[in-house]
Amino acid sequence: MRKPYRVAVAGPGGLGAPSIREVLRLPECELVGVLAYSPDKNGKDAGELVGVAPCGIKATTDFEAFKKLDAEVVIFTARDFGDWRSDDQILALLEAGKNVITPLPYHYIKVRGPEVEAKFKAAAEKGKATLYGAGITPGFFNERLAMTLTSLTNDVEHIKFQEFFNAEPLAGALQTLQLFGFGSPKEVAEQNQMVAMMAENYLVEPIHYAADKLGIKIDKIERKPQLAVTKQLIKTPAMDIQPGTVGCVSYAWTAYSNGKPFYTTEVYWFLGDAMRPEGCVGNDFWTVQIEGRPSIKVSIEAKGSFAKNLYMRPEEPSPPGYTLTVITFVQSIPAVISAPPGLMVPDMPQVHWKQDQRN
Repeated sequence: MRKPYRVAVAGPGGLGAPSIREVLRLPECELVGVLAYSPDKNGKDAGELVGVAPCGIKATTDFEAFKKLDAEVVIFTARDFGDWRSDDQILALLEAGKNVITPLPYHYIKVRGPEVEAKFKAAAEKGKATLYGAGITPGFFNERLAMTLTSLTNDVEHIKFQEFFNAEPLAGALQTLQLFGFGSPKEVAEQNQMVAMMAENYLVEPIHYAADKLGIKIDKIERKPQLAVTKQLIKTPAMDIQPGTVGCVSYAWTAYSNGKPFYTTEVYWFLGDAMRPEGCVGNDFWTVQIEGRPSIKVSIEAKGSFAKNLYMRPEEPSPPGYTLTVITFVQSIPAVISAPPGLMVPDMPQVHWKQDQRN
């Protein structure tokens, strides 16, 4: 049996904190460092920083020192601002020989063009390291689950993915909720191109991945806002949402092939039962629907515990969707470490539908 995997975490926030807790909990992993971006976290014990027992690892804001740590893999969960500001640090980590796993939109880098793809490949090859864009969106639902489901149907006409997330329970998320447009007039939120583009960076990559792997040529991808306002006051731990302002932020991206919709991704961030979209039965809920012969639909709900009817476990104070995402990081560590240097993407299932089965 090999020694525990030496893991460092960059960005001990929404996804970084549960990543740290998971790494500390698992005997097959050893936490060797944490990179923080807030001065008030510098020097703090990583365990105490995420609400568990002290672990002896101090967070640092010194990237150069972090880059020199004896880590086999870095779980990179720095805050995303939709402007690719993490490029430089990820490139530097790869060149320093650190494998990188990240939920940020680095899953299918070829979407950003051949020059960007070549830059990341060169950095990975220089450091003999691997970059893997993991998570659930992108990483699992579109690339792994939807592609597996195509093995159950022929004559695929349309694939539709939906993600629903109840943001109401989030405490300490005032800036995030305001950034997304919650509590704003609908016409103001619809002009919020920053949030739309941030989400788009994530969600068009899986569409291109699926199209490439299934042999589909995309003509264009259209984005459509689907925001909804609340008719009543909504009180959340982070902020109050006044009647007549946005209580559900939603966008849809549809890829067209040969003039017809082929792949649609819809995301819904909503605040409580009053704004729960039709068909959504959970707080962390996803659907994959394939129109084909026959047509099929799969729904997934995540909770802290179904047996105990817990939304979040006391020892895991993060939404279940965050925990699912973090687990994909940890489970991918062995594959990423053993992968050849370069850019790693999810494998297609051995059996899947393809437009031209002769290929």
